[in-house]
Amino acid sequence: MTRGRAAEAAAATALLLVVALQVHTLDDSDTWWHLASGRLIAAERAVARADPFSFTAPGAPWINRQWLFDLAAYGTWRAGGPAGPILLAAALFTAAFATLYALARRRLPAWGAAALVVLAAQAAVERFTVRPEAATFLLLATYLLVLDRASLGLRALVALVVLQAVWANLHALSVLGLVVLGAELVSAAAARWLPLPPGWRHASRRDGRAVAGLAAATAGAIAAEAATPFGLAGALFPLRLLGVLRGAEVTSAPIIEHRAPALAELSPPVALGLVALLALAALAALVSWRRWRIAHLLIAAAFTALALLARRNVALIGPGVLPLVASGLAPVAAAADRRLARRPRAGAALGAALALGFALATVLVVSGDYYRASRLTRTFGLGVSGLLFPAGAVDFLDAAAPSARLFNDDVLGGYLLWRDYPRRRVFIDGRFQVYPGAVYAEYQKVLDEPRAFAPLAARYGLDAAILYHPGAGRLELARAIASIPGWRIAYLDGGAIVLLADHRASELPAGVIGPPLARPAARTEEALAYYQRGRALLFLFGRQTSPLARADFEAALRVLPGLHEARVGLGMTSD
Repeated sequence: MTRGRAAEAAAATALLLVVALQVHTLDDSDTWWHLASGRLIAAERAVARADPFSFTAPGAPWINRQWLFDLAAYGTWRAGGPAGPILLAAALFTAAFATLYALARRRLPAWGAAALVVLAAQAAVERFTVRPEAATFLLLATYLLVLDRASLGLRALVALVVLQAVWANLHALSVLGLVVLGAELVSAAAARWLPLPPGWRHASRRDGRAVAGLAAATAGAIAAEAATPFGLAGALFPLRLLGVLRGAEVTSAPIIEHRAPALAELSPPVALGLVALLALAALAALVSWRRWRIAHLLIAAAFTALALLARRNVALIGPGVLPLVASGLAPVAAAADRRLARRPRAGAALGAALALGFALATVLVVSGDYYRASRLTRTFGLGVSGLLFPAGAVDFLDAAAPSARLFNDDVLGGYLLWRDYPRRRVFIDGRFQVYPGAVYAEYQKVLDEPRAFAPLAARYGLDAAILYHPGAGRLELARAIASIPGWRIAYLDGGAIVLLADHRASELPAGVIGPPLARPAARTEEALAYYQRGRALLFLFGRQTSPLARADFEAALRVLPGLHEARVGLGMTSD
């Protein structure tokens, strides 16, 4: 294999790895309320401005800036079932990383650009879900690519303003477009009118027409933020989200993705990508200090601050630092590439090694080993995670208590909306900014203090509950609810518990143990479902269910012999 062919193979396998990381079962609880929202928009031909989905916050203001994404996701579901929205998000993310590769390739050799894109993908792997972030990634990468040009024509700037209006209706993070445009404007204006070092001025300089065009485009993009069904309130909504991430609301602290990222808590690939990209950005800034392009520094600083602010933002570190890394390390990479050109075998070996490594990683993704090592509950494929979204429990609930006033786990709220709305409304779901602080505080108090459920049930007239029992504190809550006179456990499977008040469960058997999963699943999900059901049986019913729990732990080990948790559970059931 020649050096050029090996470098092309590295680039191709890098993008193949990105594609493989997109093809996984639906595993994000927010996907379901996005789909339910899209279905509602399609049915009513209007975007709701007040909450239609809950009985705890009916009519509360709902600024749904991602309504266009919701509608598109629902349209793809109608066309192809679960595969539709999965492939939609996959196409958006893949196009985004292909665009980032094109941006890096302007300054780096193919092998360098491929390695940089893979690092960016590793940092983003936790956010590869069916959410509107997929559209944000693509549009952000497009902005970076367009503004990286040496000359900016009127058409390109007008196109960015039009894209900003579309982006504003796809995701509230469209404000990132303003960050990139503003950084480029500040950079060009500073190079033109401030006494900067010659290298900085040369790297950042644009002519007067370009500066004026950037100013007009930035102003147009700011105005485009209000071009949504929510007007000025919608344009200001990202400021509220920033406040949430900074701890300004009651929803801030309990949400893991809102917390500052801790390396030990991140998935290992994400931690690796974050550290590597920050190190490369620091190195690039150091070696290129004589020729800094101010826009690249500003963008890298802004996106680094966002990434370190909250775990959900870590994925942005790749696009944020890529322009700085590519431009700052370009001379070093070019020198290395020239040396490799004088040693064709070494160059071919480097490209082949990268291609082989990326291909092997792709195989691990498809087999599921990558996700197990990454501590991610994710399965390669185009279906729905039966482990995270217990269809059997919802089927039971719909059959046993179709009209019950329901207390539900927040991670199941979106799924219940998708399955049962408008027949059933939920207590809470993942749209936390819709719910008044008092409602969310009540919900969190029940999770923290299970004894608070009884007065809450009386106040809202609750006569059913469904909990995702692998979640923290859910088994304790289920046991507390079952101890309330007139309540009992009616159904248990590998992911959920259904509890009913006696007047809802008077004709049901004393307890119902459902199958661990409602549908066939991958080995990891099946094993975890057996383990989780056995764990719940022991916790809720004690030693009297040891034979049943032991059978579940043994079944888990037959499916996945290396499941350490099941071995621990098996030891707990031995005499």
